[in-house]
Amino acid sequence: MEQSRDMIARGGTGCGLFDLGCGMMTKRTAWLTGVALAMTLSQQAGAQQAPSSQAAVPQAGALPPSSVAPVVGTETLGQAIADAYANNPRLQAQRAQLRAIDENVIQAASPYRLNLGIVSTLSYEQRSIEAFNETGRISNRNLGASLTASQILLNGGRTAAQVSAAEADVLSGRERLREVENFILLEVVDSYVSVRRDQELVAIQERSLESYRRQVEQAQARERGGDLTRTDIAQAQAQYEIIRAQLAQARASVEQSRARFAVIVGRVPGVLAQEPDLPGLPISIDDAYRIAGRDNPALWQAILNRRAGKERIAAQRAERRPQLTAEGRIGYTTIDTFDTGDLRRNIAGGVTLSVPILAQGIIGSRIRQAIADEQRLGYVVEDVRRQVDQQVLSAWNQSITAREQLLAGEAGVRAAQAALEGVRRGFAEGFRSNFEVLDSEQRLLNSQLILANARYARYAGQASLLANLGRLEGATLQEATQVYDKAAYLKRQRGRQFGPLQVPLQALDQIQKPGRDGRPFPVVPVAVDSTIRTPATPPVEGTLARAIPLGREAAVPESRTGPPRP
Repeated sequence: MEQSRDMIARGGTGCGLFDLGCGMMTKRTAWLTGVALAMTLSQQAGAQQAPSSQAAVPQAGALPPSSVAPVVGTETLGQAIADAYANNPRLQAQRAQLRAIDENVIQAASPYRLNLGIVSTLSYEQRSIEAFNETGRISNRNLGASLTASQILLNGGRTAAQVSAAEADVLSGRERLREVENFILLEVVDSYVSVRRDQELVAIQERSLESYRRQVEQAQARERGGDLTRTDIAQAQAQYEIIRAQLAQARASVEQSRARFAVIVGRVPGVLAQEPDLPGLPISIDDAYRIAGRDNPALWQAILNRRAGKERIAAQRAERRPQLTAEGRIGYTTIDTFDTGDLRRNIAGGVTLSVPILAQGIIGSRIRQAIADEQRLGYVVEDVRRQVDQQVLSAWNQSITAREQLLAGEAGVRAAQAALEGVRRGFAEGFRSNFEVLDSEQRLLNSQLILANARYARYAGQASLLANLGRLEGATLQEATQVYDKAAYLKRQRGRQFGPLQVPLQALDQIQKPGRDGRPFPVVPVAVDSTIRTPATPPVEGTLARAIPLGREAAVPESRTGPPRP
């Protein structure tokens, strides 16, 4: 349809297409009346639309200023970011998840701490005995309480490795929280500029609808004067209804964007101020790659996961080391009575040394399993690095492309506005067709829509680039943000633990910790011949399949029926 408009618009002035002007009128009085009325309506339309169109177009080659003070009573992007940072449920859930991961460090270090407890007993036993044809009963009554204590003295480095693995998991969890924070704030920024873009699109469609309404009235007036036909009126009315339908969809899009904003931020948006410039953008694509390799949370999460995998290798190797445990008990018990006056003190203690000799192969299997898992995590690091670079490239290109679209959109709006004004003057003078006016109106509308979407795409692309760099964080974007302290919870919980021997035992266990290095990655040999095999069957042909074999019992090859061999 747009190609048809372009072909007709390039065909000339429109003389002979719709029998407009060009000396075709036979009644000079009717012609002059129609021209005067058309010029009056055209001047009124230009006076109403030109200021709004010109106000939306910056100077040639210049980007619209964004560092402007917000109008009093408007909501800013900074307020939306602060509200989401404090109240977003997904972000709060991830913070709670991190606190749960923090507890793994406390649990892993528990062997360093003293295990102390109280054991109370109250028992009664009665037995029947028979001796020398006589039957009797023996009863036993016991009452007592004991204080028991146990402490691991040597652990072969097990606990040190487990604590190191748990600490690496905590650091990985903090990077996961950073990743979630970056992309939640990206959603905040995107929903904010989406609301502003959709509101601008509605305003553009409303101005265009009003312009087409005047065009319909103008065509109807000239039809009454004999200058236009009903076909011209039908064309204007058809375009008016198309724009009216598009306006209805644009208004629905505004409400969808507002709802998305409310889900992320936690409140319905009001009047939104112009978005400010975003800090921390790279100056080149090489700078972006360098920053992403240093700060990207997803990449650091993969690196720290691999570090935890290495520590688990050491923990499994430590299972072959001896373990020395001290135990003691002190308390009071009675012998064959419940009388508390007969309580007697009871003291016991000992040291236990356990050395694994044969473990049924399970220790070696677990070590090999940990090594394979560490190798897997090493490949994950490289995979994530490639994905991060690809995402950075895409976000960078989106920003660059949107800037070019923005400049082209500004120039297109200026050109379409000038063309529309010229076509309207020609239409009023009788040598431009009604169709050319409608086509010029549509070109102006398209240019304004391109410009509005380019503004959105450029800002959203910059925000996406910052998120993939790991720089779209509350503390980075705002100076006064109350930053959530990721380390405070673990530090507080560690301070609450009691272990009189924890410091020396931890140092001793760290010395005993086995090596954590795994084996080199297995190398897949390079193919000698990379030629694709010649197909043994022809390409797929035939008719469309219309049914699946429901109820058919799957055939399992005999070689697959048995369990895996040990």
